[in-house]
Amino acid sequence: MDADQPSRPSSPDMLMPQPSTDSTAADERCFRIRLAVFASVVLAAVIGAFVGYPTWQEHVAQQEAKLELRAYVHASARGPTALKEGVSPRVRETIQNIGRTPAYNDAIQASIAVADYPLIKTFERATCPPDDSQPDKRKWFVGKVPRPETVRETPLTAEEITAIQTAKSALYFHGTVCYRDIFHEPHRTDFCMFWKWDAGRLSPSLSCDQGNRAD
Repeated sequence: MDADQPSRPSSPDMLMPQPSTDSTAADERCFRIRLAVFASVVLAAVIGAFVGYPTWQEHVAQQEAKLELRAYVHASARGPTALKEGVSPRVRETIQNIGRTPAYNDAIQASIAVADYPLIKTFERATCPPDDSQPDKRKWFVGKVPRPETVRETPLTAEEITAIQTAKSALYFHGTVCYRDIFHEPHRTDFCMFWKWDAGRLSPSLSCDQGNRAD
């Protein structure tokens, strides 16, 4: 008789899928692995920071020592005492190392120009020559080699002299000194100075508002 009776429907609890204990365990293992990897990365970063700290401090100390010991070049000049038509203006520059160690392989590129006063335009910045252009570079120390005067190829004209004497123009001397320090690192000093008409004569050398910088 029981075999002929229809089977009873399953209860709702019997139809719902049961949670998998294997899936939960796998997720937990994955989480623990990720946590361990993250902790390892953090620990490695902390150790690396402590290990690299003295090296960085040494680098900073070396750079500070270089800045204190390296050469620094300063340019000054003595200009013409008078202006004469048909005569090229001459300037005798003085390149002085004001640093604590020698500077060598110096090369100066300088020009004399009559330009507006106050100065409006910016003079072109010279490019330092390659280091191998002077074969005896380590013998060419700043201050050891006498320097010839810088002479403008074009003589002064009457118009230029009038412009200077009426304070419309001034006589400018500008250029660049390229050199190396004892650490064989290249440096440059850009300079710009001028002479203007003052009380019936040329003034002492004055510094331009622009074009004076050094690295």
